[in-house]
Amino acid sequence: MKVMHTSDLHIGRVLLEESLLADQQHILDEIIRVAREEKVEVLMISGDIYDKSIPSAEAVRLFNDFLVKLSRLDCEVLMIRGNHDSADRLNFGSRLFDRLNIHIVCEYDGHISKFSTGNVDFYMLPFIKPFHLKGYLSEEEYAEIRSSNDMMKAVLEKETIDESKVNILMMHRFVKAGDKMPELSESESQMIVGTLDPIDSSLLDKFDYVALGHIHKPQVIKRDTLRYCGTPMKYSFSEANNDNGVVIYDTESHEARTVRLKPLREMRSLKVTYEQAMNLPDSDDLLRIELQDEPMVSSPLDNLKRKFPNLLSLVPLRHQQQSRGIFAQRTEISARDTPETLFAEFFELQQGRKLNENEEKYFRSIMEELREEEA
Repeated sequence: MKVMHTSDLHIGRVLLEESLLADQQHILDEIIRVAREEKVEVLMISGDIYDKSIPSAEAVRLFNDFLVKLSRLDCEVLMIRGNHDSADRLNFGSRLFDRLNIHIVCEYDGHISKFSTGNVDFYMLPFIKPFHLKGYLSEEEYAEIRSSNDMMKAVLEKETIDESKVNILMMHRFVKAGDKMPELSESESQMIVGTLDPIDSSLLDKFDYVALGHIHKPQVIKRDTLRYCGTPMKYSFSEANNDNGVVIYDTESHEARTVRLKPLREMRSLKVTYEQAMNLPDSDDLLRIELQDEPMVSSPLDNLKRKFPNLLSLVPLRHQQQSRGIFAQRTEISARDTPETLFAEFFELQQGRKLNENEEKYFRSIMEELREEEA
C-alpha cells in the first residue's frame, strides 16, 4: 500500500503583505495530482491546515475547494489538527466528511483515534497539551506530567499497539533525536516552536512510520521512516533552498521517498550588486535582494520593481552592515533559544545593561499573553 504524507499547508498565509492564495491553490492541486499519479490509498495531512485559528473567508473557500477535490480521489484522507488550527472550525462537518472518506481528528478523548485499513493501523494524534489529559488520568498520574515527553509517555501507555500490523503515527509536535534538535526556519514561530519542550524520538520506536508535522524544513529524525515532510511550498526566504514536496511511504517495503512539487512561483534570495540585478532576466519569482553595493541612482527599488514585479524585499547594503554590527556576537539562533533569552541579549547590546527584575517580569507577561493567543 502507498500512503502520502504532507503537512503544514498554512492556507491563508501572507508573506510580506503578499497573498499566497494563488500559490497555495496551485500547490494543493499538485498534491492532488501526485496522489492520483502515485495511486496512493491513504493521504495523511499532519496538521496546520490553516495559517490562523480564525482563517479568512478566502482561506476557508480554498480549503473547501480542496476538500471537494479530495473527496473525488479514490483514497482515504486522514487529517489532524495542528497548533495553528481551531478545533471547532476544522472539525465542522467532520461527521459528514467521514462518509466521503475524509477523516478529521481535532480532539483527544483519552485514546489516540485509530483508522484501520487492511493490515495497517493509523494512529491520529492531534496537537494537544498536558492539560488535555486531565480527566483521563488519575490525579497521581496527572501530577507526574511535567513535560511534553511525560505527556507523550502517558498517551502511549494507554494504547495497545498490535506489532503484527504496520503501525503509522500522525502527530504535530516538536520531536528530537537524543540531543539533536530539528532544524527551524524563519517561517516557523520561534515564539511557539522554540519554547515547546521536545518529545524524544525513542518513544516512537514501535511505529513503522511517523508522519510528523510542525517543522517546515523537510528532514529525517533518527531514522528514514520518522520524518517531517515539511511544507509543500516555501513560506519564507530562509527556505529558498528547500526541496519542498510530499513523502510517499510503501507499507510493504517500508521505504519512504520524496516527490517534489512544482510551485506556481519560485522563491529566491539573491545577494548581488545593483548592476548584476539589472542584468538578470526578468522574472515573476518571489524575490528578496540583498544589494552588495550602494547604487548611484535615485530610485533603485522602483527600477528593480519594474523588472521584478514580485520583489518583496530589498535590503540596502548599509542596513546589512548595521545589522551585522548589532549582532556581531551572535552567530546563530538555535531551537534552545527562547524569546526571553534573545530579547535579554538584544536589550543588553542596545542599552549596555541587563534587564532589571521588573522589566523581565513585564516581558514574560507579554510573551505569555501572546502564546495563549497563538495556542
